Amino acid sequence: MLGIYRFGLAALVVVAHLTEGRLFFEHWGIFAVFGFYLISGYLMTVVLNEAYSFNLPSFAKNRFLRLFPIYYVAALITIIAIVVIPGAKEYHNAWTYTGRAIDVVGNLFIFPFEFYDASFRLIPPAWSVGVELINYFVLWLFVARSKKLAVITVVATLIYHSATFAMDMDWTKRYFPFYAALLPFSMGACIYFFKDFAKKMTPTLLHTIAGASVLIGVANLLACGLFSGLAFKSFNLFFYVNLICMASFIYCVANSSLQKTFKRSGKLLGDLAYPMFLLHRVVGFIMSYLVLDGQRRGLSLVAVSIIPILLLSYGLAWSANKWLEPVRNVIRRQAKTANPASSAEAV
Repeated sequence: MLGIYRFGLAALVVVAHLTEGRLFFEHWGIFAVFGFYLISGYLMTVVLNEAYSFNLPSFAKNRFLRLFPIYYVAALITIIAIVVIPGAKEYHNAWTYTGRAIDVVGNLFIFPFEFYDASFRLIPPAWSVGVELINYFVLWLFVARSKKLAVITVVATLIYHSATFAMDMDWTKRYFPFYAALLPFSMGACIYFFKDFAKKMTPTLLHTIAGASVLIGVANLLACGLFSGLAFKSFNLFFYVNLICMASFIYCVANSSLQKTFKRSGKLLGDLAYPMFLLHRVVGFIMSYLVLDGQRRGLSLVAVSIIPILLLSYGLAWSANKWLEPVRNVIRRQAKTANPASSAEAV
């Protein structure tokens, strides 16, 4: 079920970016990214505790194989598109290379994006992957090690978010920095550590809360587009309602039979989410050139791009499962051998 949810979040990002500038859609990707962070916070806490026993080399190797090979293929496709198709700089300003060596480093390793003005990015949304990588390390370092540390981190990040309001900071200060994103990551960790609370709830109640969370979340998403948008202070209310709804849904799914619902289709769709996230900008650029005479944004661009995005994402996901998954399985087995008590299905 979480795989289907991740696919849905990726679809929100695709629509938001390919219709960039449309008030109704501009916040969809922002809401979705914090959903990805929540899921990652939960899943990484699971595997760190139950599969890797905080063995950093094993954990890091598996994360590298999960994220970087697909990223490098997407980056190569982007380089080819930028070189072959005219108007790349006009299509997206992140494709303007100024010759800085730091940009080469950032695009190779991703996580440095967080520490400098990463104006040139082959994969424009890769900055959020950098945020994930940094917070994976923070989870390993202390957040995922105990319930107490996870709760302390939630409280500390809530204080930070509150301080941004007290100092009248822009919403971007609550979204882009890795320490702002630590709020959903630590909330995801709490979903794992407070799993026993779900045992006191009936399956029917968990399913009901999950369904209500989705309905309220969708209504909140649509209402934000109709009545607010990024330019209004009311956006902040919609932003945090979205975070609460997603956390509630993920908690109920993770701690009930819903986790195994549609397991096969959930894995298939979940595997598509990451390649979709990386590829949609360049595919939109290619399709705008081939089909729409260079139209930069709009629902028509979404319509002509969605099938190529899905097909290319499936090809990358299939290749990763065929060539990389066996290597990742070896790493998982080695970690489990070192920690016989582990029982998690590693991610």
